[in-house]
Amino acid sequence: MKFVFLSFLIMCPFFGIAQQPNDCVNAIVICGNGSFSSNASGAGVQEVSGCSSEEHNSIWIRVDIVQSGTLGFDLIPENTDLSVDYDFWVYGPNEDCSSLTTPIRCSTTNPIAAGQTNNHTGIGDAAMETFEGPGEDGDSYVEWMNVLDGESYYIVIDRPVGNGGFEINWTGTVSEGTGAFPEPPVANLIADIEECSDTGSANFNLGNLRSSINPDLSENVVNFYETLANATDNLNPLADTYTSSQTIKTIYAKVTSNLTQCTNVTEFNLIINQIENVSIAVSENPICAPKEVEVLFSGSENAIVEYQINGGSTQEIQLDAAGSAEVDQFINSTTDITVINTYVEDIDGSIICSASQNESISVTIAGISVGDNLIDFYECDGNKDGKVVYHLTSNDSIALSNVGSGYQVNYYTSQDEAEHRNNPIITPASFENTTSLPQEIWVRVEDASFTDCYAISSFQLDAYTDAPPSFEVKRSNLNFEEQHSITISNVTGIGTYEFSINGEDWKQPDETNTLTLTVEGGGQFVVTGRHTEGCGSSFKTTTFIDYPRFFTPNQDGIHDTWNIKGFQQQNADAKILIFTRFGKLLKSLSPSSRGWDGSYHGKQMPSNDYWFLVEYVEQLPDGTTINKSFKSNFTLKR
Repeated sequence: MKFVFLSFLIMCPFFGIAQQPNDCVNAIVICGNGSFSSNASGAGVQEVSGCSSEEHNSIWIRVDIVQSGTLGFDLIPENTDLSVDYDFWVYGPNEDCSSLTTPIRCSTTNPIAAGQTNNHTGIGDAAMETFEGPGEDGDSYVEWMNVLDGESYYIVIDRPVGNGGFEINWTGTVSEGTGAFPEPPVANLIADIEECSDTGSANFNLGNLRSSINPDLSENVVNFYETLANATDNLNPLADTYTSSQTIKTIYAKVTSNLTQCTNVTEFNLIINQIENVSIAVSENPICAPKEVEVLFSGSENAIVEYQINGGSTQEIQLDAAGSAEVDQFINSTTDITVINTYVEDIDGSIICSASQNESISVTIAGISVGDNLIDFYECDGNKDGKVVYHLTSNDSIALSNVGSGYQVNYYTSQDEAEHRNNPIITPASFENTTSLPQEIWVRVEDASFTDCYAISSFQLDAYTDAPPSFEVKRSNLNFEEQHSITISNVTGIGTYEFSINGEDWKQPDETNTLTLTVEGGGQFVVTGRHTEGCGSSFKTTTFIDYPRFFTPNQDGIHDTWNIKGFQQQNADAKILIFTRFGKLLKSLSPSSRGWDGSYHGKQMPSNDYWFLVEYVEQLPDGTTINKSFKSNFTLKR
């Protein structure tokens, strides 16, 4: 006995099917062992009626007989509920879909109405009728069919109640031996097809696979599909060249017999093996003397890299799971390292993907050098003893600027010691000169792991004892006020400077080289700038002559007299002369006097502007004096 299993959307890897199965002209051809699959949703065109019924959710099947004998079947619904009622009728032999005659077998019995214990139906050897139904008429089975080799029959599976899947068991003598139906064409299993890619996509030649799937292409047609559903229904066959961007893509190959229209489907995978181009890097290049360098290869994980040294024999190295590998290579002359190929193996050691490469790197030998523009130190010797502490490490980054990582710096007091690495300076961050100044210091830059690779250079240490600052002083708030500002700017010199007014509260300029200080009242002020380490100082003087802009001599006790302010102590001998606008002298007085009361020889002067001249002596901190004068005007108000 042979079996066939029918269900909507059945999808099995190996089966025999025909065209899209909705109606007679697209009937499913039963081949080989009788199994088949369909994506049909039933019914289609209601082409026929008969057997006291008409089509309901029907599926058409065609059987081509290749062995004479009796033919029957058991049709068993997937749903065992007795209310699920499946019927069938048979046309043939050798009927044409366009001119179907009366069915030769028919069963439309209702299992509940007929008192059946199950909802099976079919053709069997115990039945005597060729027709039965509808309703309670019959027992759901009709008589055997006697069939001959070469005949064709159409079987209509009708589902008036229920539309689920069903199973067919083929019976009768034709199912014995080689079977009742023609064998499906060969659809050989083939190995998965693999391609390499460094972009994530690859082209596959499906056309070249046809002869491997079926060797008789004169009698059979092979087409390819992306899904089993498409293969089943002959939808969207693929071109011979197929582009995939999936790591694994399943393809379905369908073989169709030109003679019997029987088909067979097999499947295989298209596999893209991602293989990256290999890159090379070295731990150091150039090197300054023969030594080992690390060569780093990067590419696809677990790939094997073939490379050559100076065009010599091919060597191999396998990358790790991170796609990298290192090898130590001794370099004693210019050396070319070239990657020529990379490949990936399976667990059996077979190459599954390879790609030619042309990546190379040249490692050269070239002497190193100490960085340019080393600092020559020029520091303050404030106590003038010829001993100065220098921060030699300020030259570290400059000395290393011409080399990469892995190099170190040492300092020496002679060239010979630097050449032979003898007696390096132990505390270069705070080194006190060991000879009279100037002193030459030597710096040695060397490979920390290979000290024969080195370069030396030198710089000078020197000192100064007197470097006073140069600076400018600008006054503000010049009018008669309680406070005045003195701004120190354009400070130049050697080293760091600080400033004060009259030797008090020393302060350093800000990042703009500017400092503003505040003074109280008028008079002479000395601005002193000095080297913070004791190497010299300089000073400037500035005078604020404060005076009232007006006075009101009306005997009310407020602003009754006029005089300058701030000269009482520093310039008590200063002479103050008051004039009319026409130059007539009205009064001569001193800073310490009561001031002018607005009269001339006992007579009150009228409201007006009056001029004054101050003649005074400015005394510098070094003891020298300068005669100075100041002229301005004020207002008398009455």
